[in-house]
Amino acid sequence: MKNSRTEIKKIAEESEKTKKARAKLKKRLLELEKKVTKQALENKNMEIHRWIARHASQRVALRTKSISLFDGNKNPAEISSRIAKVATQLQCEMQSV
Repeated sequence: MKNSRTEIKKIAEESEKTKKARAKLKKRLLELEKKVTKQALENKNMEIHRWIARHASQRVALRTKSISLFDGNKNPAEISSRIAKVATQLQCEMQSV
């Protein structure tokens, strides 16, 4: 029985295709990281604010809507008509037995 702690597993070397793909991905990631600057983030922030302002007419005023958050299943959901039919069928079957 061999001890797996002392045994060194040999890993096959990457193929040239895999090496090229890895290098290409590293290069793309570095280029993307260079584009993420404080100025670029500020510009994107302004762009988002402008988009929100442009679409303000389509927004729903939440003060006029009633919103209920998930209540941890304290109040059960309404039973669907399909489930209600199945429940009545089961009740009928149980009464006939």
